[in-house]
Amino acid sequence: MKLRLNANAIIVNKEGKILGIKLKGGPYAGGICIPGGGINPGELSFDTIKREIKEETGIEIGISPRAFGFCELMQISSQNHRVVLLLHSTGEGVPIETEEAIAEWMDIEYIKTNGIPFTKKAIEIWEKGDVHFTLIE
Repeated sequence: MKLRLNANAIIVNKEGKILGIKLKGGPYAGGICIPGGGINPGELSFDTIKREIKEETGIEIGISPRAFGFCELMQISSQNHRVVLLLHSTGEGVPIETEEAIAEWMDIEYIKTNGIPFTKKAIEIWEKGDVHFTLIE
């Protein structure tokens, strides 16, 4: 089984909307995710999230991100295991579209309805103040 460390973030603007990305491809095409990605060797998770958000959405986050939890994602069929640090910060600006996704400021209820399973659980623990969840597929 392959292990990967990731950092993903819930970014909120002044209007209370969350930065989401609508995925264009893969098994969750059309679904909504929160931005983030793999932590490179020698890279701090906070640097990862700043880099990934800029790459995926064009947005530069305001304050330094704060960790609010983590999760483990295990896909038995593909032998993938991810440990994800979940972060929170603020941001402003006009999101961009990339080859992989369309970034937008979204209402939380829209994300709860249209989010991929990982995103729905991340939003849930952020709202409840929990710190961990596990998804095994």
